[in-house]
Amino acid sequence: MVNKLFLLLFLISPLLSNSQEYVDLLNLSYSKTGDTSFENSSEHTTISIFDSKVTLPIVLNEKTALITGFDFNIKKLQLLPYSNFSKLYYTRLKLGFSTQHSDRWTGTYILLPILASDYKNIGADDIYMGGIAVWTYKKRKNFNYKFGIYTGNEAFGFYITPLLGIYYLNPDSRFEISALLPGFFDMNFGVSSKTRLGIDYKGNSETFKIHNDNPLTYSENNSLELSSYVQNNSFDKNLLLRLKIGYSTNSYDVYAVNDKIDLSITPFKFGNNRTKLNSELDYSAFLKVEARYRFPISRK
Repeated sequence: MVNKLFLLLFLISPLLSNSQEYVDLLNLSYSKTGDTSFENSSEHTTISIFDSKVTLPIVLNEKTALITGFDFNIKKLQLLPYSNFSKLYYTRLKLGFSTQHSDRWTGTYILLPILASDYKNIGADDIYMGGIAVWTYKKRKNFNYKFGIYTGNEAFGFYITPLLGIYYLNPDSRFEISALLPGFFDMNFGVSSKTRLGIDYKGNSETFKIHNDNPLTYSENNSLELSSYVQNNSFDKNLLLRLKIGYSTNSYDVYAVNDKIDLSITPFKFGNNRTKLNSELDYSAFLKVEARYRFPISRK
């Protein structure tokens, strides 16, 4: 019964796990870009990111389980040419539940309170509220569809993101596709019992309140990461180590705190007449190391 509950629990998004055969309880990563140029300037910066994700499920009964956990990351970069390096902190709590509505349909519903700023003068204005709802339709044991919506508020205003995804694992478990677009896509292939090769895509959208400016400002980051990776679990079958190399867009646009939009429905922004206060950042290559602790789920 416990394996079935874990199975229905983690079919939702990059917030949690995207597989039907495992649960990633812990995910740690560190990445750093090469020199990233500012537009119309000879200056450049580097972007380093530490990211952690923790998921703690609590089984309630045969059909329902609580979802708890948190995400925490730190980004370090220069937001302006010739400026000091800034540290931007992001903490997101996860509290919700997943329930099996029928033999084929599962629903997952999570509240996502977020605290995001430079953490220099934390206040109520640094807290944002979001939420996600995802419905999974099990087409076959190794193939499902996902539909959902992600919504909430950020420093720029209110946003809505429709979600569409799939999961597929071929019969011999060597080829796997897991996706919840527009935020996440992963495709990998097993070359041995302990090594897999893959490509993945990750989309980030987040804002950070900045307190060391007068007037107050916020930074909006809309980044896209495309990478290839090699994964190995030789040290422990549940400990997956990944080495990634890829290319990312970098926005980190800075706006006055009262400069907002009317509405964002991904990928469109309505009433976006804001004035950006910093220079555009160029694309950049990055290197990432990642460690995941994976709880396997046996299939019945």
